[in-house]
Amino acid sequence: MAIDRIETGKMPQIEVSDCAGDLIIRPWMEMAIQAKGDFQVEQVESSHFFSSAGDLRLFVPEEAAVKVQNVRGDLSIKSIRGDVSLGDVRGDAILVGLGMVKVGEIHGDLAAKNLEGPLSIEWVHGDAVARNIGGMLSAGVVHGDFAAYYVNGDVRLDQGKGDINLKTVNGEVSINSGSRDVNLRNLGGICLVHRADGDIRLKGGLCEGEHTLTASGDIVVRWPANAPLHVVAMAPEVRNRLPLQDLKNLDGGLVGRLGDGDTAVTLTADGRIVLKEERLVDEKWETGQREAFDMDFMTDLAGLGERVAAEVNHHMARFGTEIENYFGPDFAQNISEKVSWQAEKAARKAEAAAEKAHRYAEREAARAAKYAPPPPRPRKAQTAARKASTEEQLKILRMVEKGTISPDEASTLLQALEQ
Repeated sequence: MAIDRIETGKMPQIEVSDCAGDLIIRPWMEMAIQAKGDFQVEQVESSHFFSSAGDLRLFVPEEAAVKVQNVRGDLSIKSIRGDVSLGDVRGDAILVGLGMVKVGEIHGDLAAKNLEGPLSIEWVHGDAVARNIGGMLSAGVVHGDFAAYYVNGDVRLDQGKGDINLKTVNGEVSINSGSRDVNLRNLGGICLVHRADGDIRLKGGLCEGEHTLTASGDIVVRWPANAPLHVVAMAPEVRNRLPLQDLKNLDGGLVGRLGDGDTAVTLTADGRIVLKEERLVDEKWETGQREAFDMDFMTDLAGLGERVAAEVNHHMARFGTEIENYFGPDFAQNISEKVSWQAEKAARKAEAAAEKAHRYAEREAARAAKYAPPPPRPRKAQTAARKASTEEQLKILRMVEKGTISPDEASTLLQALEQ
């Protein structure tokens, strides 16, 4: 394995034209590039062009700008402040702590986290997850699941072949086509879902403006009761549980409003449309032991992924040095990358499980409310049967002896006294 040190300035331009194995790029404090692997390098002024016949590991100044043309293995770039541009990556790609990033085609999965600038993606054949993005997030085609959390800008997706999950987006959301379900939560801008072949679930209010959601399946909206809304809902079946005013039932839908405001939402579904308050379940169902357990369980589940990732990173920090001393830096780095990717997957699965648990609890609450037995009707108080006293019995017997009444009449009289 060749190890070379190449002196550079503070902000060198680095381009990897071809890497036959895995490519790892990390920053260091030196004004130089340190390269490890079977590589060739050509320098033209402040630009450095690398190619590698196997794995390649680069330590570069943190202000470096990086351009990668072709990687046949996995790619990992962390903590580089300069612009990053990717061409074709045959394996997985992990991008952490970068500035502005442009991605061409990723044949595996893509994980991007803690980016200070925008993220542009053309094509991902696997899953794509982005978290803590400091600018606009745009994606062309994602064949797997697409998830974006905490985006300080717009989110634009042309085609999503898997599930789409968006949470806490400060800008506009535009989804041209989704082949499966779309889950939306805590959106700050205009929301346009032009077509989703599955269901659409929206939780929380929306900003002023005109929003459009269209689904081949169902649309479920959980709307804050105190947030203004003008809604047009068109579907074969519309179930409204919101206190809508000026409600008008149309042929195949309804029109109504909540409060006074300029938030207008048009919903169109081939299945059902369900409008309900954002509260997960009615208050009367939250006081029971099982409901309390469900809520606690879901709260724990929602944070499970982050806790898993934090725990894994903690242990890797403790044992990373020992692993490197025993097995070498390349093996240790490879283990670290795989663990980071698995931790990110665990976070996504935990969040998906939390959403599923929310929906399950909601269905159970609705089912319980529907089939709960009516409260028992108060029963009339019943007095204990009264028996005739000894004195009354003797008087009736004397009347029989004197012939005043017959035995049958005496029996009837006794029964009357015991009522």
